[in-house]
Amino acid sequence: MGLRDRIGIPFKPEEEINKIDIKQGQAILDFGCGIGSYTISVAKLVGEQGKVYALDKQPLALKKVEERAEKEGLHNIHTILSDGNTGLPDESIDIILLYGVLPEIEDKDFVLRELHRVLKPSGYLSTRYCFR
Repeated sequence: MGLRDRIGIPFKPEEEINKIDIKQGQAILDFGCGIGSYTISVAKLVGEQGKVYALDKQPLALKKVEERAEKEGLHNIHTILSDGNTGLPDESIDIILLYGVLPEIEDKDFVLRELHRVLKPSGYLSTRYCFR
Protein backbone atom coordinates (compact mmCIF):
# COMPACT_ATOMS: atom_id res chain seq x y z
CA MET A 1 0.00 0.00 0.00
CA GLY A 2 1.48 3.31 -1.09
CA LEU A 3 1.22 6.75 0.50
CA ARG A 4 -1.61 7.76 -1.84
CA ASP A 5 -3.65 4.77 -0.69
CA ARG A 6 -3.02 5.49 2.98
CA ILE A 7 -4.16 9.11 2.75
CA GLY A 8 -7.00 8.49 0.32
CA ILE A 9 -5.59 10.03 -2.88
CA PRO A 10 -6.44 7.84 -5.87
CA PHE A 11 -3.49 6.92 -8.07
CA LYS A 12 -4.23 7.76 -11.70
CA PRO A 13 -1.14 7.27 -13.87
CA GLU A 14 -3.11 8.29 -16.96
CA GLU A 15 -3.42 11.84 -15.58
CA GLU A 16 0.36 12.14 -15.26
CA ILE A 17 1.02 10.49 -18.62
CA ASN A 18 -1.43 12.81 -20.38
CA LYS A 19 0.79 15.75 -19.36
CA ILE A 20 3.54 14.34 -21.58
CA ASP A 21 3.45 14.59 -25.36
CA ILE A 22 3.68 10.86 -26.08
CA LYS A 23 3.21 9.88 -29.70
CA GLN A 24 2.60 6.62 -31.54
CA GLY A 25 5.82 4.87 -32.49
CA GLN A 26 8.03 6.44 -29.81
CA ALA A 27 10.54 4.58 -27.65
CA ILE A 28 10.01 5.15 -23.92
CA LEU A 29 12.16 4.07 -20.98
CA ASP A 30 10.30 3.68 -17.67
CA PHE A 31 13.29 3.69 -15.32
CA GLY A 32 12.39 2.15 -11.96
CA CYS A 33 9.06 0.96 -13.32
CA GLY A 34 7.97 -1.05 -10.29
CA ILE A 35 4.87 -3.07 -11.17
CA GLY A 36 4.28 -1.03 -14.31
CA SER A 37 1.66 1.51 -13.32
CA TYR A 38 3.02 3.98 -15.89
CA THR A 39 4.43 1.32 -18.21
CA ILE A 40 1.04 -0.10 -19.17
CA SER A 41 -0.51 3.33 -19.84
CA VAL A 42 2.44 4.43 -21.96
CA ALA A 43 2.50 1.17 -23.94
CA LYS A 44 -1.07 1.80 -25.01
CA LEU A 45 -0.19 5.31 -26.20
CA VAL A 46 2.89 4.41 -28.26
CA GLY A 47 0.98 1.62 -29.98
CA GLU A 48 2.30 -1.49 -31.69
CA GLN A 49 4.98 0.46 -33.57
CA GLY A 50 6.35 1.95 -30.34
CA LYS A 51 8.46 0.36 -27.63
CA VAL A 52 8.42 0.68 -23.88
CA TYR A 53 11.42 -0.48 -21.90
CA ALA A 54 10.48 -1.22 -18.29
CA LEU A 55 13.58 -1.23 -16.10
CA ASP A 56 13.66 -2.24 -12.47
CA LYS A 57 16.07 -3.97 -10.09
CA GLN A 58 13.34 -6.18 -8.60
CA PRO A 59 12.64 -9.39 -10.56
CA LEU A 60 9.20 -9.80 -8.98
CA ALA A 61 8.19 -6.30 -10.09
CA LEU A 62 9.20 -7.10 -13.67
CA LYS A 63 7.31 -10.38 -13.53
CA LYS A 64 4.21 -8.38 -12.58
CA VAL A 65 4.80 -6.01 -15.51
CA GLU A 66 5.00 -8.99 -17.86
CA GLU A 67 1.81 -10.49 -16.42
CA ARG A 68 -0.06 -7.20 -16.75
CA ALA A 69 1.18 -6.71 -20.32
CA GLU A 70 0.01 -10.21 -21.24
CA LYS A 71 -3.39 -9.61 -19.65
CA GLU A 72 -3.76 -6.33 -21.60
CA GLY A 73 -2.54 -7.92 -24.85
CA LEU A 74 0.45 -5.57 -25.06
CA HIS A 75 3.46 -6.88 -26.96
CA ASN A 76 5.52 -3.68 -27.07
CA ILE A 77 6.89 -3.85 -23.52
CA HIS A 78 10.43 -5.11 -22.96
CA THR A 79 11.61 -5.64 -19.37
CA ILE A 80 15.16 -4.94 -18.22
CA LEU A 81 16.47 -6.29 -14.90
CA SER A 82 19.08 -3.76 -13.77
CA ASP A 83 19.82 -1.12 -11.18
CA GLY A 84 21.31 1.32 -13.68
CA ASN A 85 22.78 -0.02 -16.90
CA THR A 86 20.05 -0.07 -19.54
CA GLY A 87 21.93 -2.00 -22.21
CA LEU A 88 20.16 0.18 -24.80
CA PRO A 89 21.88 1.78 -27.82
CA ASP A 90 23.05 5.39 -27.71
CA GLU A 91 20.38 8.00 -28.49
CA SER A 92 17.61 5.42 -28.86
CA ILE A 93 14.97 6.74 -26.44
CA ASP A 94 12.46 9.54 -27.04
CA ILE A 95 11.21 9.95 -23.46
CA ILE A 96 12.50 8.70 -20.12
CA LEU A 97 10.14 8.40 -17.16
CA LEU A 98 11.93 8.73 -13.82
CA TYR A 99 9.08 8.76 -11.36
CA GLY A 100 9.66 8.47 -7.63
CA VAL A 101 12.91 6.51 -7.86
CA LEU A 102 15.65 9.13 -7.78
CA PRO A 103 16.01 9.02 -3.96
CA GLU A 104 16.42 5.22 -4.18
CA ILE A 105 19.28 5.33 -6.69
CA GLU A 106 22.65 4.76 -5.04
CA ASP A 107 24.94 5.92 -7.86
CA LYS A 108 23.01 8.89 -9.20
CA ASP A 109 25.92 10.15 -11.30
CA PHE A 110 26.22 6.85 -13.16
CA VAL A 111 22.48 6.56 -13.74
CA LEU A 112 22.09 10.14 -14.96
CA ARG A 113 25.02 9.66 -17.37
CA GLU A 114 23.41 6.45 -18.63
CA LEU A 115 20.05 8.16 -19.13
CA HIS A 116 21.76 11.00 -21.00
CA ARG A 117 23.55 8.46 -23.20
CA VAL A 118 20.38 6.66 -24.32
CA LEU A 119 18.23 9.78 -24.72
CA LYS A 120 17.86 11.15 -28.25
CA PRO A 121 19.03 14.77 -28.70
CA SER A 122 15.38 15.74 -29.24
CA GLY A 123 14.18 13.59 -26.34
CA TYR A 124 13.39 14.53 -22.78
CA LEU A 125 13.39 13.27 -19.23
CA SER A 126 10.13 13.42 -17.29
CA THR A 127 10.64 13.14 -13.56
CA ARG A 128 8.65 13.27 -10.35
CA TYR A 129 10.07 13.34 -6.90
CA CYS A 130 8.00 11.57 -4.26
CA PHE A 131 8.52 12.48 -0.64
CA ARG A 132 8.33 9.84 2.06
